[in-house]
Parts: sequence; structure tokens; C-alpha cells
Amino acid sequence: MTPPAPLFTYRPYYRGTQVLLHLYLHTDLIIGGVIGEPRFPYSKKMNIITPFWYYYMNRLLTRIIDKMYNIGLGVQNNIFVTKTNLKFRIEDELENMFNSLSIGGDIVTKTKEEEEEEQDEWTHIFKCCGYNGHDEFIVTSKMIKDAGKTWKGRKQSQFEPRLLCKQDTYEKRPDIFKKHNLCILSVKNGEYLLTKTNIYHILDYNREGHDKIHNLKRNPNSLVLQIGSSETSLIDNLRYSKMFETSDYLDEPIQFGPLLNGRHRCTFTTKLGDKEIKIEGSQYETDSCYESENYILLIEGKGGNNDSFNIRQLYYPYRSIYDTVLNKKKIMPLYINNDKNNIIHIWSFTFVNPLELTSIKCLSYKKYKFVD
Repeated sequence: MTPPAPLFTYRPYYRGTQVLLHLYLHTDLIIGGVIGEPRFPYSKKMNIITPFWYYYMNRLLTRIIDKMYNIGLGVQNNIFVTKTNLKFRIEDELENMFNSLSIGGDIVTKTKEEEEEEQDEWTHIFKCCGYNGHDEFIVTSKMIKDAGKTWKGRKQSQFEPRLLCKQDTYEKRPDIFKKHNLCILSVKNGEYLLTKTNIYHILDYNREGHDKIHNLKRNPNSLVLQIGSSETSLIDNLRYSKMFETSDYLDEPIQFGPLLNGRHRCTFTTKLGDKEIKIEGSQYETDSCYESENYILLIEGKGGNNDSFNIRQLYYPYRSIYDTVLNKKKIMPLYINNDKNNIIHIWSFTFVNPLELTSIKCLSYKKYKFVD
């Protein structure tokens, strides 16, 4: 029978041989589990454990159980009884134990290979590039892929630049980015700028005087609009409810759209902090774009409860449009977030200086909900 995935897997060394210790999550319990020699995976072969290893590994498990008692966690029949929200506390305690754990007079310590395994991908990339996080730095797709060739950590890790460099919210940046106060920005196809200039906008859900939820009705004439729950489906429903054409936004009929679907590339010069940078052939996507007589409505849509977003998601398409239309029409960027309660949050923005990425300013915030 295939076991559940371990919540934690530790590989301390004992007398030069690696030991496996798995801790499994089961509902609200954390269960101390399978211990054995690494050549025996979790299967029927796990029954083949020599008395020597069984003795010392049970002593290890006993030490861990004792430690659980010491930090105030109940233990019943070798089961660590605790709510799952204490998992990080348990993880810290176990990490401290394995740094200096005595078994039969010997010390179990982490090897260089183990420390390498515990790194995240970006920490490994920084080391491979010789980057200390102090200054701005250009990292390339080739550097990222080359770092993957020397990676000894999780086998499922993929050193795919497109995935590693997609950091859409401030809070979801990798730990090493938070440590050095770094953000990453695509500046060229295959090149990314590591900068200390903040390129995220914090979303304010508690703006004074904006508690009212406005009710919307779906367009009843379509049989297809009700299908799907993606960002695109949400935007389609908003568009055909005529909400975008109200005085809250365009205050005039939409003439064209959706426009700019798919992937596009942009080239321009912008100001980032106190310096100018060149964006050359960077890729962007838009969730939707509509055009009326006097306005261009640019939309970025997300699901969930995001606390922030990467300004480039709006600025790159905004800048492409601005460089084309100049002052002939006003550009209205919207960020739309549909939360878990199906409340639709819509922020309207402008760029005070169209040539500066970080000059974003919120103009309005409203909440909506579709009612049947």
C-alpha cells in the first residue's frame, strides 16, 4: 500500500551512514513513523531492519518523543498529539535536535550534502552566481539552468526560469529575497534584474467609506456565461453585466474588445527608483482590455485573497498602450480580485508619471457581488 507523503523527512547521519526518519501527517495528528536504513524504501522490505539499527533508531525516536513532552505536546503510544498549525514549531525543535543529538555516545550532525539539500532553489542560484544580495544584479536564464545541474536538493525541483522568476505578490517572494529586500523584474528575454526597489503595490481592503457591497446581476441572455470560474469568466460576466460602462468606470459604451489577448513583448525605457532601466523584448499578458470612445480599460484579474501584486503586471501592457495612443485616449488600469466569499474587489489606478513604473496611484476601490 502506498503511504501518505511525509510531513517532514529527516536524514541525520549515524556512524557515517544515513538514517531515514519520516513524520507523517494524519488529520490533526503528527505521527512518528518509519525508521530504517536508506537502502530500504517504505515497502514490505521495511520489515528487514537489523536488530542493531532497530535498537539505536528506537532510541532516536524515544528522544524525539521526550522532546515533544518538553515543549508541551501530548504523546500517546508514540503519537505526537498536536494541531497542525504547530508544525513549524515542531520542525524547529527537530532541526535543533539533529544539529547536536547524542545517540549511544556519538553525535549526529548534518553533512554538507544535507545542508545543500535544505537550501531552496534561489539560495543555490545565488551561491552559484557568487551573488551576495547587496547590490543590483542581472541573473539570466542560463545561470538559473546551470545552477540546476549542481543541485543536490529535492529531485522534483525544476530550475525553470519562467516559473522561478514569476513572483506575483510581495509576500510570496522566496525567503532569500525577503532577507535581502530584493525584487525580481524581467528586463529582457532571458534576463532578470534583481533590485532593492519595491515593485509591488499593497492592496488596501479597508479603505475608509468603502464598506458597501454593490449587487450585480448577470446577463440573462447568454447560456455560456455561467460556465467556468476562471479570471476570464469573471471578467466576461462583469463586462456583459454592463458594470464597466457605468459612471464608476468608463461612463460610456464599450466599442471594442476584448483586445490584446495572448502573449506580447514590449520595449521601452522606464525609471526605477533613481535610475533609468531599459526593458527590451520582455513578455507580458493581459487578462482583458476594452476600448471606448475616450478610454482604454486595462484589466488584471486574480482569484484568492492577495495582499499585493507585482506592478509590472499592469505597467508593461499599460506602457505598450501608452506608447501607441499617447494622449489620444485615457488609460484606466483595473486590478480585480475575486475572494473566497465571491466578493469582487476592484481597484482603479493611474500612473502619475506614465514613464515611471513605481508611480502607480490608486484612484478608487469598490466591492461587488453577483446576486441570482
